Order: sequence, then C-alpha cells, then structure tokens
Amino acid sequence: MTIRVGTVHDRYEFLDVVGEGGMSVVYRARHTVLGSQHAVKVLRDPSRSLQRRLIQEGRLQSNLKHPNIVNVTDVLMIEDTPALVMEYVDGPSLEQLLRSCSLTVAQIDAIGLEILQGVAWAHKVGLVHRDLKP
Repeated sequence: MTIRVGTVHDRYEFLDVVGEGGMSVVYRARHTVLGSQHAVKVLRDPSRSLQRRLIQEGRLQSNLKHPNIVNVTDVLMIEDTPALVMEYVDGPSLEQLLRSCSLTVAQIDAIGLEILQGVAWAHKVGLVHRDLKP
C-alpha cells in the first residue's frame, strides 16, 4: 500500500517517507490535533498474514521500554489495514551518518554500545530482532 504524501488518515497527516524496507514503508506524520510528529509504519503488501505479524510486532514493541528502542504508541487503520504509529526520532539514519562523515573510534564505540544495549534489553525480555539495519 502506498500513501500519498499530504493525505490525512484518521488523525495523522503524512508528510514524507523516512525509510523503506522489503515489507514496509515508514512515513513521518503529524498528529493533526496535537501537532506532534510520529513515524508510521505501513505494509507494502497488506496480506492477512503480514497484518497479523505487524500487530504482533506492535504489541511486543509497545511494551519494550528502553531509551534505545523506538516506542510503538498506537495502531492506525488505513483502508482496513493496520499501520504502527511510533515515536519519531529526528536525524539521519546510521547509514546516512556513515556516508556523510568519518566517525572517530570513540563515536563508533558509543553508537555501537547504544545499539547493543537496546538489543540486549530485547533479548533480556525474550525477543530477538531479526532485521537490524543501519
């Protein structure tokens, strides 16, 4: 499913695309009442099995409270298809950061440590992330 930038679904205006993966597209969206920004993950192929997986992902991620894990705050229905509403983290992706500058060893260590702390927290509560990417 593709969302046209500028459209409003429920309480969210879709502003732009911030990331894409094989199964989904993540949009930056603005809450039309509160004015807050969010990331909204929308499935490319809204098959029933992928919808179930997305809802399961949202349930699990909404209960992972850690500063290095993006929080899922809501589920939005778009044309009978669920989409995950998440906190929006402003800034470049790790991939963009690595392409734009040379990091020091200390910066690389700090970023790596924060990633590992988030992954370790997920593992501690019994979850394994199978799709980490920059």
